[in-house]
Amino acid sequence: MIDTERVKKMTQMALREKRSGIKLDSVDDIDKKDFLSFYGVRSFFQSTIIYCVLFILIIVLIFSTVTVQVNRLNIAITVFAGIMGYLFFMLFYSGYSRRQNIRRFAEYQQIADDQRNDLKILEEMYEKEERESHGQQEKTDRDEQNEDRPGDEEPNQ
Repeated sequence: MIDTERVKKMTQMALREKRSGIKLDSVDDIDKKDFLSFYGVRSFFQSTIIYCVLFILIIVLIFSTVTVQVNRLNIAITVFAGIMGYLFFMLFYSGYSRRQNIRRFAEYQQIADDQRNDLKILEEMYEKEERESHGQQEKTDRDEQNEDRPGDEEPNQ
């Protein structure tokens, strides 16, 4: 006889694993500080690359469309504006990224907790089934021993 509750629980776990198995691997047993540190470093490099690409595109656009006399003052102003823009961009992007990573961590923790709870319920089902089948096996063994026991037979005359 197939236990429908167990099959249902196993199906739920398999679907959750299929949907978010990669996410579960990334937060297996790490704490929030480690998670945010990892994604913070990743966010720093990602934002730096994004800013550099945007800055270069803007500079090329400005210098190609506007006739600007290239001298030391214009280069210094451009470098200063680029550095200040980078600092402000990093300030806003890191705040946004941190909020996203906190939300992501909470989501992943919820998925992991649900998976652990389902696994615990499934293990309890298996243990209950094992106890029941083991109990029936012991009862069958006792019955067999009672049948084979000498002295309980009726004497033949």
